[in-house]
Amino acid sequence: MTSSNTDSEKISLSFLIEAVKSWILFLSSRIQFIMIGTVAILYLTISFNYLINPIYYARTTFVLDNENSNGSIAELSSIASLAGINPSSFLDASSLFQIDNIQELYKSNSMIKKTLLSSSSFEGKDFLILDRFVKSEKLEKKWNKLGVQINDFLSNKKSRVKDSLLKDLVKVIKDDHLIVNKPSRKTTIIEVGFDHKDEVLAKTFNENLVSIVNKFYQETKTYKTGANLKTLQRQVDSVKTELDASIMILATIDQNIPNPNPLSKTNLVPYQKALINTEANGAIYKEILKQVELAKISHRNNMPLIQIIDKPEYPLVNSKWEFIKTLINGFVFGFMLSVIFLSLKRISITS
Repeated sequence: MTSSNTDSEKISLSFLIEAVKSWILFLSSRIQFIMIGTVAILYLTISFNYLINPIYYARTTFVLDNENSNGSIAELSSIASLAGINPSSFLDASSLFQIDNIQELYKSNSMIKKTLLSSSSFEGKDFLILDRFVKSEKLEKKWNKLGVQINDFLSNKKSRVKDSLLKDLVKVIKDDHLIVNKPSRKTTIIEVGFDHKDEVLAKTFNENLVSIVNKFYQETKTYKTGANLKTLQRQVDSVKTELDASIMILATIDQNIPNPNPLSKTNLVPYQKALINTEANGAIYKEILKQVELAKISHRNNMPLIQIIDKPEYPLVNSKWEFIKTLINGFVFGFMLSVIFLSLKRISITS
């Protein structure tokens, strides 16, 4: 039984070796066809790589941090440490919450629409990003048939057609061009990308989107503290005006009584009233000034830190292969395709 299995394995192995030899001899006899096919595919690969419009990749990476939230979480983590709880979970949750917020902002329709309706400049010429995007996507004829012009989007006049076209553009951008991700779970670094065949559009859209979203995020995070600071500042100005007026009244009364009679108490009443009013206004002014300084510190600490690490610069990285890489890939692809074609043709003939 064992001898029979050994003989069967020898026959199978020898058959496989003979099949491989036969296949190699067949390919050797068709070496001219393989070389022609390889050169043809190589030529097509080079032509395809240099004739088509490449896709340009615009990338911006930045780190997001919030000193106020980190400080409050740090205080909480110190208490958690005493209780035997891992404090890093609080810090990770805080950072993740901020990153999730700003990532969703980058994907929101309103931020993308604002970016489309923003303007930029290239080589001293200003242009609307919406106009450049429409021309790059070759949508001008379609929009002209609908009776819509680019200038229509600069007016505040509402239109269902305008809203519908903008909505379609936003969907295309989110599906095909916009990239928002977090490269590593352990860091608070965010990467925002925009890919397009128009190099200028890719760079300007990426830069404007980052600027608009980050500005909106900072204003939103500091809205409450900023409003509180403005209110306190108005109160300081109002109390300062009252204090200046009371000081002037006190000085006027004091000037009108150059030599007061110490036995006449009623003559001193206006002066004492003005003095009490001035001292009260002064005390209020000092207290509000303290509140203003505390509000400034709170507002400053609540402001998120968004530090740009890398930003897109010309020339942008694109999808076009380098010449050496094109030669290698074209040669390998052409050789393999020719061999596969001959092998399949041989199998179909023998079968």
